[in-house]
Amino acid sequence: MRRTPFDPAPGTVNHLLTARLRPDFKRAVAFGLLALVAGTAVRVYADLSWTSLTGSVMALAGSLAFTAPAVLAVRSVASEVAAVSRLRFGDAHASVVGLLVTLAGYTATVVGLLVLLQVPVHKLLLSGAVTGVVLGIAAQQSLANVVAGLVLVLNRPFQVGEEITVHSGALGGDYGGRVLSVGLTYVRLQAPNGVVLLPNSGVLAAVVGPRLS
Repeated sequence: MRRTPFDPAPGTVNHLLTARLRPDFKRAVAFGLLALVAGTAVRVYADLSWTSLTGSVMALAGSLAFTAPAVLAVRSVASEVAAVSRLRFGDAHASVVGLLVTLAGYTATVVGLLVLLQVPVHKLLLSGAVTGVVLGIAAQQSLANVVAGLVLVLNRPFQVGEEITVHSGALGGDYGGRVLSVGLTYVRLQAPNGVVLLPNSGVLAAVVGPRLS
């Protein structure tokens, strides 16, 4: 396609920025195709009735082969969308968009895995209480950080790029710096001595104010 006189010249800063405003999903598509191939192999060759040892092993291996590239595809899409959003709308919106895309992608991956393994819904309902107790005990801190991350994103006590000070005895004192991102489990803070990862639950329970000079 011919370049018009109004298009930025190749290799210039404006050309690079213009190109970056268009998301590139090549990696995500590649990982998605790998997940699709693995899922197809599970449906064709694996024993989803779990009566054969060989078929069950193939089902488990195929499930891992489906889940791993699917997660990488989600992370690639979230990273690409966040990068484009950062250039278009700024750091604050990019963090929110990246978090929402990640949550939606992981949810779709879990649902796809359940459909792939033909897990009956009534079994999920019957085992839901037991699963909830097990997950609540084993991943209590991680779930608390995820919930706290959602609260931080929705309430926005601070924004990405803002200079803040976090006062918390549970986190070991005061932390001051510029907010780099608000993720699923951590708030990344650019402190004077380097990047600090603060658990979302600790930040939510802390006193947050402007950075002290």
